[in-house]
Amino acid sequence: MKNEYVRGGPDPNSGGYGYGGYGYGSYGYGGNYGGGYGDSGGGPQRSFNDYILMFRERIWYLIVAFFIIFSGSILYTFNKTKVYTAAATVQLLRDDVTALGNTVDLSQNQIHSAEDLNTQISVLESAAIIRGVEMRLQDEMRQRFMAPYADALSLSGPLTPIEVLGKNRKIVPRRMSLMINVVYSHPDPDIAAHVANLFAMEFIDYNLKRNIDITMKAVEDLRLRLDQQKIKVEELERKLADYREQKNAVSLADQENIAVQQLATLNEIKLSNKNAYDNLDTKRKLIENYKREGKNLWELSFIAEQERVASLLGEISSARINISSLSKRYREKHPIMIQQIQTLQEAELELASAVANAVDKIYASYLEAEANFELASRRLAEKERELIELSKTRVEYNSLLRDFEVQQNFFQVLNSRMTTELTQVNLKNPNAEILDEALPPSIDNPSSPNVAMNLAAGFFGGIAVGTALVFAVAFLDDRIKSAFDIEGTIGLPMLGVVPRIKKLDSNTKAQAVASNVDRHVTETFRSIHSALKLSEESKNAKIILTTSTVPGEGKSFVSSNMALTFANHGDKTLLLDADLRLPNVARSMQLDNDRGVLDHMEHNADLDDVIIKEVYPNLDVLTTGGKSKNPTQILNSAHFESMLAELRDRYDRIVVDTPPLAAVSDALNLLSLVDGVIYVIKFNTVKRKTAVVNVRRLWESNTPVFGAVLNNITSSVSSYYYSHYSDKTYQEYYVHNDDELEENSSKEEGAEVLGKS
Repeated sequence: MKNEYVRGGPDPNSGGYGYGGYGYGSYGYGGNYGGGYGDSGGGPQRSFNDYILMFRERIWYLIVAFFIIFSGSILYTFNKTKVYTAAATVQLLRDDVTALGNTVDLSQNQIHSAEDLNTQISVLESAAIIRGVEMRLQDEMRQRFMAPYADALSLSGPLTPIEVLGKNRKIVPRRMSLMINVVYSHPDPDIAAHVANLFAMEFIDYNLKRNIDITMKAVEDLRLRLDQQKIKVEELERKLADYREQKNAVSLADQENIAVQQLATLNEIKLSNKNAYDNLDTKRKLIENYKREGKNLWELSFIAEQERVASLLGEISSARINISSLSKRYREKHPIMIQQIQTLQEAELELASAVANAVDKIYASYLEAEANFELASRRLAEKERELIELSKTRVEYNSLLRDFEVQQNFFQVLNSRMTTELTQVNLKNPNAEILDEALPPSIDNPSSPNVAMNLAAGFFGGIAVGTALVFAVAFLDDRIKSAFDIEGTIGLPMLGVVPRIKKLDSNTKAQAVASNVDRHVTETFRSIHSALKLSEESKNAKIILTTSTVPGEGKSFVSSNMALTFANHGDKTLLLDADLRLPNVARSMQLDNDRGVLDHMEHNADLDDVIIKEVYPNLDVLTTGGKSKNPTQILNSAHFESMLAELRDRYDRIVVDTPPLAAVSDALNLLSLVDGVIYVIKFNTVKRKTAVVNVRRLWESNTPVFGAVLNNITSSVSSYYYSHYSDKTYQEYYVHNDDELEENSSKEEGAEVLGKS
């Protein structure tokens, strides 16, 4: 049977420990149970009923918290000094209006964006405005203002007017507008209205004074810059005068014009001389060529054109013609011929002289033209250099002149600007105005305390704080009290919920199922019996161990009543007390504890001699027979194991009552000998962490844990919050069934009596 059981590890999400393949019909605890349950396979969640249980269990926390907070709100509301609130409305102007029209304002006080508006709001909220209002409060008005705060204290001592003003003033801008409400609260309605108006007036005056101060500072800065600019202009003017004097340039423009004209004239002269020079140079070169070639120079046109040369050429031509004609009549020695030849020779000599003279003139003209050309070139170059120097002088002069004009224009602009700003100072207007003055509120309409709001806040605040306190205490409480705690945290399925039995001693409670003293309890154990039959593993389990975390959780109560339940259902059952330290079964079943397990183990007493037979129909009891000094040795002995093996053959069910796990480890020694464990948990007693640690020890043994039984819960809580286990509405059904059982039982007893008779 154990080999089929597979223990699951702790679920990291739930903190519980699980097991696989274990379930009751359709309502199963499926593979690797880690706190999850139900068909969906998801982890358990706190239900609404769990929270209602937390709330109901600690309802007095809510009541006390509600009473304290609501009473406090009532006392506060009706003892608080009445405060009255007045509001003045200030309208911010988008631009400063001046008599000069659209001039540039050095103070930049225009409102063109959200940043500008927020700046003005910050100014209105500033300490400077508070100090200004404080200075406006004088004499009697100041005394009336401070009278309600005479006994009030701050960290630095008695409250000052500035602290009071800052504390009770509120600035409220109106959405999507340039309107601002200046709100002030005071126990005196007249003072509230007066101070609100003072804040508005101080804001307007402060901005106006600030604008004038900024403008005057700007004007003073302009004055300083104007003086500096004046010095610059005068310095540049002196530089211009010195430059003219140094360069002898009174009128550079006129000088430059004259120089340009002279340069043009000299250029023309140079060109003319160059032409003449080139012409004479050409003639000279021709003459030189004719001389080298031996040609007659008078063949040159410019020589032949000479008047003397031309006439001599004519005379020579005539003489030659005459000689030619006379040679026909006379001989060479004829006087006439001699005279003609002599005349020809004289003409030729004179021609040569005339040609030489012409050549000399050309040479002289050439030399003169060359000299003239060179002179014109030198004069032109000199004039060009003079014009270049004049241009350089003009560039430097123009640079100085431009600097002078720029600085002079800037000086004039500054002077004009300063004059304008000086004029504006006297024409400054406020950038805001009071649209609505604050009026004293009605004496019957205080702004504080707001009775309805305070009482509502106290009422709902008390409920909220009480509820928060309830759940805070609940979540800090580590005790097990719900199915969520058992199934979600510990990781065990819930077998059943056993209600508390009032006004009965422990002996009667241990036999509750037999006496049917509480039908609800009886039916609960029947439900647990039915739940165990849903699983093959628990259905076929013969030896079932019951244990708990700490003493006093009712494990012996559950053990005895479970044994009685098995017996009532026809199973031959043995209730075995394995708590050898503090045995309880004999006392609770009202039996003697003279003989029992210890006698069998230590003195080899026969089992039939130590087992108390037929304590109830189908129920035998094996007590401890006393207390043992070495219980673990007995429980771990082979003799004890053989005893259980023998008892397994004799009985259908054996319920073993063991000590609590947190106290001693006796129960762990028996895990390998039993078929499963029922874990008993007392409602609102044991801590979750303690239970988790001890259940983990059970898992480590690989012994099936069939589930947990939540014990000692009140009937009202059980039926209301664990209705899926038991409900008061089933009470009539329980009575009906019990009556039937009693009737059947009476009939059976009557039959037995008749049979015996």
